[in-house]
Amino acid sequence: MQTLITDVTLVLESGCVREGYVVCDQGRISDFGSGPVPEGPFDQVIRGDGGYAAPGFVDIHVHGGAGAEFIDGTREGFLKALRVHLAGGTTTIVPTLSSGSLSQILSAIDVFNELKAEEKELEGIPRLAGIHMEGPYFAWEQAGAQDPEYIHPPREEEYLAILDSTDHICRWSVACELEGALEFGKFLAGRGIGVSIGHSDATTRQVMEAVSWGYSSVTHLYSGCSMVHRNGPFREGGVVEGAFLLDTLDVEMIADGAHLPRELLSLIYKIKGPEHIALVTDCIRCGGENFPDGTVLLYNRERNLNVTIRNGVAVMPGGKSFAGSLATTSSLVRTMVFTVGVPLHQAVVMASLTPARLIGMDKEIGSIEIGKRADLVLLDRELQVKSIFLGGKLADNMDSRRL
Repeated sequence: MQTLITDVTLVLESGCVREGYVVCDQGRISDFGSGPVPEGPFDQVIRGDGGYAAPGFVDIHVHGGAGAEFIDGTREGFLKALRVHLAGGTTTIVPTLSSGSLSQILSAIDVFNELKAEEKELEGIPRLAGIHMEGPYFAWEQAGAQDPEYIHPPREEEYLAILDSTDHICRWSVACELEGALEFGKFLAGRGIGVSIGHSDATTRQVMEAVSWGYSSVTHLYSGCSMVHRNGPFREGGVVEGAFLLDTLDVEMIADGAHLPRELLSLIYKIKGPEHIALVTDCIRCGGENFPDGTVLLYNRERNLNVTIRNGVAVMPGGKSFAGSLATTSSLVRTMVFTVGVPLHQAVVMASLTPARLIGMDKEIGSIEIGKRADLVLLDRELQVKSIFLGGKLADNMDSRRL
């Protein structure tokens, strides 16, 4: 099937190109450019009405949405969350499993394995790239919204059981300073799994050592991260300073406009650059909705724990930490462009190409290039999602809400 998308501004890795077009053939991008469009015949012609054509977004840290979380371990919940994120422009997704009991984690993995096996037959969901394990090997002091009942140092019998249950784990967030965490990082990296420093109280020196053991990124920078502090009369850097010091260390950034203020988003962007920043939603079960301030919602089913919505973000009881965002990826792009002032093409790199590289898929997705998969998002001039293409095929379950 050949599809022509025309009357768009192309959002390329190098910049935006007006009066653009894209040709999709057999699920791949076969041509793109500006000016006169190629002659057909085409099976389908889509006009972008002067909006933008960008590569589909890649979310490598997302817990759920639309009332469900992946850790719930239900097929229905998985599909509900996946669909709401497709509507928000995410065409490739890495479902994230937070700290929980081993049986709970294994049940969720079973559902992922089932859906992955059926992926070619499923419609209206993002492509499943793999699983991100966020925990349970974290520092108590940086637990944030992670369930403290399940937080502990790496346990071989536990992580081997998890790894034996699936071939699809592609990322694992770990507090690198814990006993056994360096060896665990080396073990994961040796299996081709990306290892990220997360919910960690490490010093900068410990971060530097962790990198030599296979750690390659930092999970949601500033959130659940130690910073410069005093050790007696002396100052020690933390995870944040380590991320800034090490040029090759990639970072996640929750650009929902709440987790980090504009000034910190600008600082991370200035120091790390778009090639080392992956925009992530860290979206939880109440994501993809517009709740008024003060709304109380269920957060943790097992512990019957609620969160409160304040200024468009979920806040834990006591108000001292966030519980994850309500965002979809398109809203992160809008924050970076309209609030921070980042050029659109660089915001899109952070939402597509960089996260694709972090999961080893940048040769396949993440930018508009000939031969890459024709996973595309059409945006209007306000950067709201208009249409989604998966393998050159128009997705047919687009949510009507502005995500």
